[in-house]
Amino acid sequence: MSNHHRKGFPAIGLLNCIVAEDDNKQSALLRDYIAKTPALNFVGKCESAADLMPLVIQYRADIIFWDSRLLDNRILVRLKESGYYPIVICITGKQDQEKKETEMDVFSYLSRPLSFERWLETINKIKDHLSTTIYIHHARNNRFVFIKSEYKIIKVKFEDILFCEGMKDYTQVYVKGKSDPILTLNNLKSFSHKLPPDEFIRVHRSYIVSLTHIDSIARNEIYIGKKIIPIGDSFKDDFYQIIEWNS
Repeated sequence: MSNHHRKGFPAIGLLNCIVAEDDNKQSALLRDYIAKTPALNFVGKCESAADLMPLVIQYRADIIFWDSRLLDNRILVRLKESGYYPIVICITGKQDQEKKETEMDVFSYLSRPLSFERWLETINKIKDHLSTTIYIHHARNNRFVFIKSEYKIIKVKFEDILFCEGMKDYTQVYVKGKSDPILTLNNLKSFSHKLPPDEFIRVHRSYIVSLTHIDSIARNEIYIGKKIIPIGDSFKDDFYQIIEWNS
């Protein structure tokens, strides 16, 4: 695979991997697992979150294996704002996982000590994820995403997406001018990575809404057309802060 595929696109063939880990023994193990996995290509490592972004940009990284102690949501936000959407796999101790899940939206977790069997399960999960949706970079002249739905690949403009509803293992994407939603085999958490973060916001464990298409807000409910969407307690502060900024 060329290291010059456009940012925002999934890798075809090999997936470029970066290890963010300051433990040499753990880092060596991750590199060994990457080398043993045909679909993966190790391109670099760093020992701090501050050094991660240049590596992602330089190598167009597809996957970051990121130690939980080094996780920094600010770096991930900066990457998304620049149009890079690597898949983040958090390497964590079981005692840290619940806390980190509330701090940062990662694709999956691998608990220490790492087993190669669990590693392969996670890599297969990534492959399935990449096969369900074609990523498109959120550039001004590429304001859309291709969504694989049933037997078709459907082009959807970001400006036409009203809201998304998570239904356990898949997501319903509601689009302006269409009575029926587009069903994609991505859960809501995974699908959220494909949306511009400055235009869409998670307001409930089951809903992401387009800020552009909100008609009104009342009693902790969002009205988009005839749809009433609840605002979850854990999402209220972030949502109302964004509303305040745009008032």
